[in-house]
Amino acid sequence: MSRFVLTIPGTFKRPLTAQARQRLLNALRGVDPDEVGTVPPDLDVLTADEGDTRFVLRVEVTADDSRAAEGLAMAVALTALAAADYPADDVWMGDPVVTAIDVG
Repeated sequence: MSRFVLTIPGTFKRPLTAQARQRLLNALRGVDPDEVGTVPPDLDVLTADEGDTRFVLRVEVTADDSRAAEGLAMAVALTALAAADYPADDVWMGDPVVTAIDVG
């Protein structure tokens, strides 16, 4: 098993409110039960443009290979977005891209 960091671009169909942003950040942090409330060092999990419509999520997952990592990252992203009251039909999501791998 390896740790992968994936970047997922997207666009909100409605502006991201401050409350929704906080719920999204909370949902993205601590996906691993042993790391609840933490963020991997130097990982900015959410970048949103000034108008809060275009965004980039960065998700860390553990998987056997990059294909499995892509599926896990998308599932984590969609779950976090839903927790922030942005179900799948309220966002356009791009394909996840592996941006780092730790095989150690």
